[in-house]
Amino acid sequence: MVLMTPAKVNLTLEVMGPRGDGYHELASVFATVDLRDRVRIAPWRALDVRIAPAVGAAPGDDLASRAVRALADASGMPAFAHVRVRKRIPVAAGLGGGSSDAGAVLRGLARAWRLDGVDLMPLAARLGSDVPFFASGATYALVRGRGELVETLPSPEPFWIALVLVPQRVPTAAVFAAHRAKPSKAERTVKLAKALRDRKVAVGLVRECLHNDLLAAAERVAPAIADTRKAASAMGIDLALSGSGPSLFALGEDRADAIRIARRLRRAGLRVRVLRLGVTP
Repeated sequence: MVLMTPAKVNLTLEVMGPRGDGYHELASVFATVDLRDRVRIAPWRALDVRIAPAVGAAPGDDLASRAVRALADASGMPAFAHVRVRKRIPVAAGLGGGSSDAGAVLRGLARAWRLDGVDLMPLAARLGSDVPFFASGATYALVRGRGELVETLPSPEPFWIALVLVPQRVPTAAVFAAHRAKPSKAERTVKLAKALRDRKVAVGLVRECLHNDLLAAAERVAPAIADTRKAASAMGIDLALSGSGPSLFALGEDRADAIRIARRLRRAGLRVRVLRLGVTP
């Protein structure tokens, strides 16, 4: 089977403090984005995973391979699968590309192996903090804990963003290590999640709630983020950070407005794509 598996942006990301397990307690509203990797999966006589372009992981240590082994361990099946991933989502960009691939492998292989009774969420949580969201198949979700608690939220009318792709890989661990802000109360996340839950969300409210507690840390780790935001701000455009960066985005009033924002940003030499939020995996 073939799955076109989407990226994500964090409309909010609030860090509520360190946990005893070495991770941080988070509260975030995730939304899928119409930027997709192509994942092809089939039962096979060996474990054969190939990713193009290569993501820089050691052989067998990429998230797609680890997802196959995790599902095999949980189900008693041999860890044999044919997996081909065609990357379109940039690596280490705050868009969840590797996690999206892993979620697709879990969902697709569970179907191929006919494992109707297997709960994918605990497996996804062991693979990475963003993987449970993608394994859930949600388009919007309130994500808490270190990422393992996923509440699917109703999808509103389509929102459009101008996504700025900053050409740098930013390790998530480095950004969290640089994070110095006080613990958050997650007020913006709670407000936005409630509006989505109540189906009373509009562009203005989303824009009001846009926030990422990791922004200052990400700018210290990758100064290109601060430079890009400064260039956009000079044009009156406020760019939000997705995940731990470096990808940035501006929310348009509608598709036409997002296109206008993208044209202005491109004139400043930035790499920009106009994308719809809330796409189904």
